[in-house]
Amino acid sequence: MDVLVFTPVLRIEPETVQAITSLEWDGPISFLLQRDNPFFTREGIRDRVEAQGEAEIDEAHANVLHQYQRGRETFLAGRYDAMLIIEHDIIPPADTLTKLAALEADLAYGVYMFRGKMPVVNVMNRYYPWPQASRNVGESLSLHPELWEKALSEGQTECSGAGLGCVLIQRKVLEEMPFEPPEDRGYFDNEWLYKVHRAGYKMMADMSVICGHKSADGQVLWPILRQAQDT
Repeated sequence: MDVLVFTPVLRIEPETVQAITSLEWDGPISFLLQRDNPFFTREGIRDRVEAQGEAEIDEAHANVLHQYQRGRETFLAGRYDAMLIIEHDIIPPADTLTKLAALEADLAYGVYMFRGKMPVVNVMNRYYPWPQASRNVGESLSLHPELWEKALSEGQTECSGAGLGCVLIQRKVLEEMPFEPPEDRGYFDNEWLYKVHRAGYKMMADMSVICGHKSADGQVLWPILRQAQDT
């Protein structure tokens, strides 16, 4: 499989660069670290991406969509079979690509924590086994201890997925599902993934592909694999 590793750059963490250039893969692999943010100047990008001001957040949303649209164009113009997306603040393990490719899914996810008031993992529970369809995408596995523990024990799990921080996407998905502006004023990624889910593509996660998620202040969030047991 010929793979394009794509990182849209708003800011870029050195740990992310080191991780993606250390990925294990026996086949052809290319790297695209793309910085094209036309909706604000380069000055202060690191701080402005994390800002809460509505206008600045709207600029960040527009830049993210633009980056993914251009990355998709580059991918489709090449001979690549799959795109591994590693976002600019994600720290994946070296065996990420090998393990995600082994899932043989249309979209294959690594595991990381979202930032926010209620941090949860990106892997969502799937209500019905593939290829049965479900309109709803479920909730994060980390909100349901029994589902979380089951997924960890099994190692691989069907899911509905959320976010694009660490995901291997097969070519047919990118051919058929363009990145489009969201209906609301938020980021496009979850709305795109909801459409992908409803279209019936197979989504899986490898629960051993544990990724760090670094914030602009230097803090790195890691998924909590096991709940503390009462003594």
